[in-house]
Amino acid sequence: MDLMSVSSPRNAGLVLVVCAALVTGCAAPTVPTGASAHAQAVATLQRVNTRAHECWLKDSDFRDYGLVPELDTTSTPRLLVVPRGKPQSLPKAVIVATSGGAQFYGPLSSSPLAGRINDDISRWAAGAAGC
Repeated sequence: MDLMSVSSPRNAGLVLVVCAALVTGCAAPTVPTGASAHAQAVATLQRVNTRAHECWLKDSDFRDYGLVPELDTTSTPRLLVVPRGKPQSLPKAVIVATSGGAQFYGPLSSSPLAGRINDDISRWAAGAAGC
């Protein structure tokens, strides 16, 4: 294609479409916002909740704890680690999820289980399976 053919009215539209496609392809990926980010956070916490039930509740390290999911909230979805059999008790750990991962805080974050909890929820939030 030479300069004369680009400047013709017939090819001007084609040039604009190609330029627009190139600019769009270079744009930074969008970060989910609003409802889609919340839906992704809920999905992340559902994965963590499923794996925690499969792995932790059968493990002697977690024999003193139960899990209470709070997935259907309009705010940040959470998973509460509470004393076993006492779902209304103050949580020993709170696991929160975002569209990009999960983290936890609470008394268990300074316990010997902290490293394992953090490693597990990070793996599970990223989509890994297994204990």
